[in-house]
Amino acid sequence: MKLNHVALTVADRERSARFYERYFGMAQRVHEDEHLLILANASGCLLALSEGTPVVDVPRTTHFGFQCDGVDEVLVARQRFSDDGIVEAEWQEHGPTRVQVFDPDGYRVELYAF
Repeated sequence: MKLNHVALTVADRERSARFYERYFGMAQRVHEDEHLLILANASGCLLALSEGTPVVDVPRTTHFGFQCDGVDEVLVARQRFSDDGIVEAEWQEHGPTRVQVFDPDGYRVELYAF
């Protein structure tokens, strides 16, 4: 089986759509109505955004991640996050290289490479 999508409740769908497009390549809008916006990237990953009250105090271990082609891609993304003032949640250089950031609603999103 292949994971199809992640669904999030967000405070502002357009703000979240801009964030996920800019930093994670979720640029294609595959569905949009008054209740749901579904974004896709070139790899076919889907992200479903519903506007509402986001969950607060999500445990540190609750997150989702995107695999990069190499460590350099993670390093470039980390610098871009920093330059844009995106809050970093975690950083790891040993084992998989990975960076976790907080999205506009406080969800943890990870980029990693082996």
